[in-house]
Amino acid sequence: MLLQTAMFAFWALTGFAAGNTVCTALTLFVLFRHRATVSADEDLPRVAVLLCLRGADPSLAGGLRRLMHQRYPDFEIFIAIDSDTDPAWEIVNQANDGSSHTASLTSALGGESGSQVSCGVSSVSRSSDALGPSGACIVHASTLRDRLKTCSLKCSSLVQLLDQIDDSFEVLVLADSDLESHPTWLRELVAPLADPRIGATFGNRWFVPTIGWMGSLVRQVCNAIGVVTMHLKQIPWGGSLAIRASVVKESGLRETLTRSIVDDGPIRVALKKRRLKLRFVPSLMMANREDCDLRFAHSFLTRQLKWTRTYMSAGWPAMLVYTLAVLCTYLVTLVLVVVCLFQGFNTEAYWFAAGAMVYSVTVMVLWLLLDFAARRIIRAQGESVPGMFGMQFLKIPAAMLLSVVIHISAIIRATFLRRVVWRGVTYEVRGPSDVRMLDEGTIQSPLDTSNVSL
Repeated sequence: MLLQTAMFAFWALTGFAAGNTVCTALTLFVLFRHRATVSADEDLPRVAVLLCLRGADPSLAGGLRRLMHQRYPDFEIFIAIDSDTDPAWEIVNQANDGSSHTASLTSALGGESGSQVSCGVSSVSRSSDALGPSGACIVHASTLRDRLKTCSLKCSSLVQLLDQIDDSFEVLVLADSDLESHPTWLRELVAPLADPRIGATFGNRWFVPTIGWMGSLVRQVCNAIGVVTMHLKQIPWGGSLAIRASVVKESGLRETLTRSIVDDGPIRVALKKRRLKLRFVPSLMMANREDCDLRFAHSFLTRQLKWTRTYMSAGWPAMLVYTLAVLCTYLVTLVLVVVCLFQGFNTEAYWFAAGAMVYSVTVMVLWLLLDFAARRIIRAQGESVPGMFGMQFLKIPAAMLLSVVIHISAIIRATFLRRVVWRGVTYEVRGPSDVRMLDEGTIQSPLDTSNVSL
């Protein structure tokens, strides 16, 4: 009986490894054959870049300056900051001061009218030499005024920004506060929209932690699974996303956001209803260099899976069963290898060990190929990334084993999770349109803002 179990485990893990290989190969094919598409200036639509800020993220200052220096002919940046006393205001001001002769920044502190008043923010002209031939890039910064209780603060901010945008903008772009864009990021993101069948485009993030804490490496490993899943299932990342303004208007997305916890889930639903394509842009694998501990990594993964469970509820049971089947089979197999060796069942131990080895080696090779492809793309953007092989690389096997345990815990918690603490704010999420903000909390440091509780 034990021998049959061992042989079953071997063939099950071999089958899982083969399935992972097929899925990952499809993503690798896209990543390795990527070509950055850059359209001529006259073919590019007018763009509004939307940025929602709460707190001072470590990379915010540099990210803002990068956004202000996009090589794009006609775009404006609209920023919603959580409160008048939010530390992000100082960084926005400093970014503008540090971009002397590169940006024009106005502050709108009124309500829905978006009236512009002075807030101690300087205004200077933009250099067409550095940014293209179009003239001025205007940056509008406003304080969030209408803090809706039926959605996240980020969605409240997006609703406010959407009310500030006029009909002259053809494309709306969502950017995260930790996005480190390169000069042609906006062009590459918007270019595929020249195809009228495409309603939105998105990039994705790849973690390249600077220090290499174990939590950072676990998040890096788990994110690789996310990248493959998001590509195959066409799940957008709202941190680097462009959508046609006409889709936003005609789909009623603004109203949907007033009842949503995140932005990218509702966008996917809106596009699906309108039978428009969602295009992944492989040249926009964006580097994220932040480090985190294991507690934060677990919270981060749980929250991401919770959003998936909320907006892809129909496919969640199959995803849950498959993930638990793979990971639990792998963990149990490892345990049984040790048990069989101690009990003297060498033949059974061999089969268990062979299955675990096949799966482990396959996953390691696939991850290395994904990491190589992502780093290659990031370097093509003109960004620097550390080499693959170093002290961090030696920790990867341990991080992969630990990520199995954390992934199992996170996916189970995400299945039953109701209350989520995100950026210090407590929300109750019972469905895609059933969200309640329970407690605004306080603005905390970035590494402390992703906790979750049941």
